[in-house]
Order: sequence, then C-alpha cells, then structure tokens
Amino acid sequence: MEYRIKLENSSLRLGSRMDIETTTFRSVDSQEIPQWELPVGVYRAQDIVRETSALLEAVCLQLGDSAAAESLLKNLQSCLGVSGREAVLPLALIASEDETKRPFLDQAQQIGNTLSIWAREYYLEKSAWLMYGEKALLQLVHRSQCDNHRWTPEVVSILMGPKGSPEIMQLFNEYLHQLILLRDAFMPFENWEEVPIMIVEGDQAKGLRFVEPARNRFLTELMVKQMPHREVVRFAQSFLSPELSTVGYGFQYRLGMVLPAAIGKPITATKSLLCWHPAHLLPNQKAGESDSVVFDYAEGDYYAATRSWIGSRISKQQNNNGVSFQNEIDIVPEAIEQGRVILNMRLSDGNYEYRVDVGQAMRGHRYMYRPEQIDAATEITASQSRSEWIEHAASEILGAPGLATFNEDGVHYISVGGNPLVVWALLGKLFPLNVVVIVDEQADGVGAPLLAGNKLRGLILLNGSYSRQVVTR
Repeated sequence: MEYRIKLENSSLRLGSRMDIETTTFRSVDSQEIPQWELPVGVYRAQDIVRETSALLEAVCLQLGDSAAAESLLKNLQSCLGVSGREAVLPLALIASEDETKRPFLDQAQQIGNTLSIWAREYYLEKSAWLMYGEKALLQLVHRSQCDNHRWTPEVVSILMGPKGSPEIMQLFNEYLHQLILLRDAFMPFENWEEVPIMIVEGDQAKGLRFVEPARNRFLTELMVKQMPHREVVRFAQSFLSPELSTVGYGFQYRLGMVLPAAIGKPITATKSLLCWHPAHLLPNQKAGESDSVVFDYAEGDYYAATRSWIGSRISKQQNNNGVSFQNEIDIVPEAIEQGRVILNMRLSDGNYEYRVDVGQAMRGHRYMYRPEQIDAATEITASQSRSEWIEHAASEILGAPGLATFNEDGVHYISVGGNPLVVWALLGKLFPLNVVVIVDEQADGVGAPLLAGNKLRGLILLNGSYSRQVVTR
C-alpha cells in the first residue's frame, strides 16, 4: 500500500506503508519473575511504561504501604522535570533562550509529563499485579547500580525508614532510571508516542540500559554544544538500528523509517527533530539480510559540490510559466551502495522532470532564515525597491547542475506559485547562503536586502507559504 504525506493540496509519496503491531513474547511461566526484565518484543513508549509498572508495584507491596505510591510517583515526576532539585536533565537552565536547544526542552517537558501520567494510570490499574500476581511481586528483586537520582525528602523517609531496605531502594532506583532513559531515548522524535523499538535477548533484557552509552554522548552534545543533526540521528540509530555503522540524515530499519520531522511539513516546521514513518522506501531484503540502510547526503561537503552561477534577469511571463509544477512529489532511491542510500525528490512542471537530493533539501531547511530571525545588525542600510529585485523562475534553479548561486549582488526573488513542495525542492538546489523564506504577504514589506549573516552575493528571497499539514498517512 502506498504511503503518502499530504500538505493541503500537495502530496508527497514516500514508499510503501507498513503495519506495525506491538507484541511482547512472554514465557509460559510468566508469573515467575525473580528479577525484572523487559520480555523480547516490539514496544512503543506506553508499552514500556506498562512493563516498568511492575517495579513500582513491587516496591509498594514490599513496603506494605500502598499510600507510599503517591510520594514515589511525585518523585518520578520531579526527576522527569527540566528544572528543580530532583531534575535529572535541567534543560530549562540552558535551553529556554537557545533556538537550537529549545525543541529538545519542549520535548523533554512534554514526554516527561506524559510518562508521569501513564505511570500513575498503570499503577492505579495494578497492571503488573494482574499479570504476575502478588506473590511474584513480593519476591521481585533487581540489582540496580546507583545512578545518583535524587529522592524527595518524603521518599527518603519512606525508603530509608523501618519498612525500607536496600533491595526496595534498588527496585525504586531502577524504576526511576528506566523511565528517565525512556524519556531521553525518545526526545529526538516529534511523534515519539508512535515510535516502535525492538527489544531482543541479551543486554536488552535489562530494559533500556543498553541505550546509556549513546545517551551520554547525546546529552553531552545537547548540554554543552550546538547540537548537529548527525548527532541526533546517531542517537536514534543507536537503539533502533544499532547494526548501522555510518550516519546520514535519516535511516530505514526493520520497523519503519526515520527522517527529519520537517519532511512533508510546512516550511516553518522544526529544524531539529526527527519523525518516524510506518513505511519502507526500499523493499524488504532477503531472509537473513538486514532491512536497515542509511539515508545519506549526495554531497557530504556541500562547499565542494558543483555550482551553477545564475545571473540573468527573467521576464514576468517567464517567471509565471516556470512555477506551474504538479502538486505531487515522489521520494525515490537514486543510488544504493553498501547500506548507503541517496534519496531524490522527483517533481515535474509538466514539461521536465527535476531531481533534488533530499539530504540537501533538509540541510537547506536547517540553514535557511525566516525574516523574524534576521538581526537588525545585519541589515544593509541602502534600501532596494521591489522593482530592482532580480526575479528567477523556479525551473531555472531546479534545472541547473549542482547547487545554484548568483553572479549578481542584490535581492534575488524566486516565486513558487503557492506550491509548498517546490519550496522544499528549491532549498535542495540553492547554495545554502543568505536564503530567506517569506510568504506572499511579506514580500512587499521587504524593502531592503536584509543579509542573513554575511554579504556574499546578495540575498535570496524564496517565496513560500504557511501551508499546514493535514494528513500524515
């Protein structure tokens, strides 16, 4: 079945749809659980919260104090927060004013809040008690290393009081740590609730602890550096498709595809996050071979890419004829080599078919500017009227070899005739320097070439729209 993303009146075709079901494979004697583990199977985030509920239920049963659950759940919520004494990831201190980190702060808050809600619901349902029985939970033990998660004063009194014990403390520590790992693992994903993960035998029987090395690297980048897109992808690959040795801008694995979240979205979409898609662009491999491939850039270093220098002014009639593109784009594999795949956007204006590297389009989106992002200090004081702008047809840019740049200084204006997919294609063909995306109603208000960061070869105004995504299936 074909998989499509629809953006108002436009459509993006993205391979074949998959149906993913979450299943866990338990042994017949599932009530015998002397030590906690995640059974082999396919999980989404909510499924993992359900499975970890066994740890909290065991703590409360072994304490003999069901009332302690409220304090323990509040401690969990504090640990999953982004500020405060117990917060494991105090992102609010460094990310609230940083555009590159803000999406991850928002994700951490949203995911943490949702996990806390689910944790409370599963405890109240007594899902583990119904699954395993009281006897098994009373006997449950788990050797948990110290992860330095802070307890609230109330929890300290409970776990270190007369009813507590080192064994109960370790169960609670593991409960906190598994849900903290879950929050961090799914932080890169815009649609994190949908992402399926496969738990296999071996180290993954310890739950999500197998993500710790990659998580430590990811959080270090997030906390102390500017987060490169490759690092976000590397982290996602590390636990969804660890067999992949190289990193691009996305990947296909057994349970779907991971691509930048901006694909198929309005041009104002987030630049930082990823999105999981229930589809495969490449057909399933033969038995015994991996379905996993890396989606990589056609040009690893875009500075070294072939450039086409565009300099001619075109007439209004030419410009109008150049934007009559069809409202459908296919994303297709262009080259496949040793697990590395180059994907192209394929679009047509009715006369010609154009192909644009998806990776470069995503790179262009990350490097583009919106008018509100341009600092006043970078403005050129000499204004330039609309009549002095150098206009170009979209087809002129898309048909150029390599990446297009301009011979003349000044304002270069490209209209796409209201087709949001053509904006994405142009971002993959323009050399990513001084590209500013405006909407129709903003064009007349741009009275000066507001250079985005430097003054090389003028400014490119790319006429986009605020089109909204209406369907993603």
